[in-house]
Amino acid sequence: MKWLKAKYTYVLIVLSLLVSTGLQVVWLQQLFEAQQKQFKDEIESLVSKTAQANLYYSITKFKDPGNLSLAKQLFLSPQWEQLRLAFDNMKIQGIRTSSRIIVDNDSTAVILGLSVKNNPSKKRAKPVVIGSESSPEELRLRDSLSLIEMIKNVNAALKKIGINSRSYYNIYAQDSTKAFQSNVPAGFKPAFTTRSYLYNIQNINRYQLNLASVNAVVWYRMRYYLVSSILMVILTCAAFYFILKLLRSQNLYAAAKADFTSNMTHELKTPIATVLLAMESIKKYKLINHPETLQHYLDISQHEMQRLDLMVEKALNVSSGSEADQPLKLELYDVQSGLQQVINSMHLRLQNSDAKISFNLLEEPCFIYADPLHLTNIFYNLIDNAFKYSGKKLLLEVSCKYDSEKVILTFKDNGPGIDKIYHKKIFERFFRVPTQGDTHDIKGSGLELHYVKQIVEKHNGTIKIKSEPGHGTSFIITFPIAL
Repeated sequence: MKWLKAKYTYVLIVLSLLVSTGLQVVWLQQLFEAQQKQFKDEIESLVSKTAQANLYYSITKFKDPGNLSLAKQLFLSPQWEQLRLAFDNMKIQGIRTSSRIIVDNDSTAVILGLSVKNNPSKKRAKPVVIGSESSPEELRLRDSLSLIEMIKNVNAALKKIGINSRSYYNIYAQDSTKAFQSNVPAGFKPAFTTRSYLYNIQNINRYQLNLASVNAVVWYRMRYYLVSSILMVILTCAAFYFILKLLRSQNLYAAAKADFTSNMTHELKTPIATVLLAMESIKKYKLINHPETLQHYLDISQHEMQRLDLMVEKALNVSSGSEADQPLKLELYDVQSGLQQVINSMHLRLQNSDAKISFNLLEEPCFIYADPLHLTNIFYNLIDNAFKYSGKKLLLEVSCKYDSEKVILTFKDNGPGIDKIYHKKIFERFFRVPTQGDTHDIKGSGLELHYVKQIVEKHNGTIKIKSEPGHGTSFIITFPIAL
């Protein structure tokens, strides 16, 4: 059932991310289309206004600019632009349009004509010659200069709105749909083509702009929207990732806690079984008549009951994570004496197995400032772990050495070893090394090494592990020496 809920949770999260990402993509696509249309309209207006201005300045070449105030109001007005666009775009079968601009010293005349014929002639109209004082050659030269000005002005305006790529043009006669002049390369497919606009007053030619690409500028203008959408998707994914990670950690913690509860019973039985065995031996062998042996078994029982009390305390505090938060009662402590006491307490356990513990005492004691109760318990936890994972043929070597600054304790066993991938995790709360795949066939709470590390660090010490599969495990503990 839990797996089913987790499965649906993952599916829901994936669907949420897909829907969120899809909505962002759709929104960006719609925004891009709107921005693209707006940008194309901007280019269209740019070419139209440039052609309109170019037409007006062509007129100034024929007459004194001082007499052009009314002409300027006309040819540079938005009303003229709308009228001219409507007239230029009139495409009705059988109706032919014509336009003439007549300029002399006294006036400027604009003639827009519509002719309706049943069989319209396909013959191109003759060029409209305007300005009686100029020869046809002078008028053609002015038209060429007018085209150069038109191209120059359009390119300058395009750069202002962010288009730096090369632009191409087509030039059409007034009544023709086929360009008679163009710089468009063969095979070129424009991304955007404007309408054709009247730009001169001699041959009434029209200019049309062709652009290779407009999308790059549109995306650049949308950069803040694009970045915000990407950040939104990334933040949403990150939020879901950390939520899933937190939920997974909580599930693992809950599972480990449940496992701890089931295994703690076994752990509590160990010291109880040792005490019962000691009591049984006292009765069976009538050790009351052997005071020294009796005292030894009583010491073992007392030590085991102290350890049992500490285990119960850890079990009660496990939910709050305070199993090692009790204040330390530091005193001058001989670690060799503490180790020897722990090894002696395991005498009965060693008798029922082939396990051996090798411990060579140094001639001089190794004193540190420590809490005897906690320190003897971490020694027991390390030796007990060696028993669990090495079996009844355990060979454990315990050594102690010191220098002027520190005391170094080493616990080296002949067990199966621990893979390097678990070296950093082995001291985590509730973590236990799998013995077969991901299973744990050895009873344990997963608190022992976590507790050991906490106690060692509270004594300003360090602990590290050296192990490889098939080559046993070594735990190396360092404490500052008592000065």
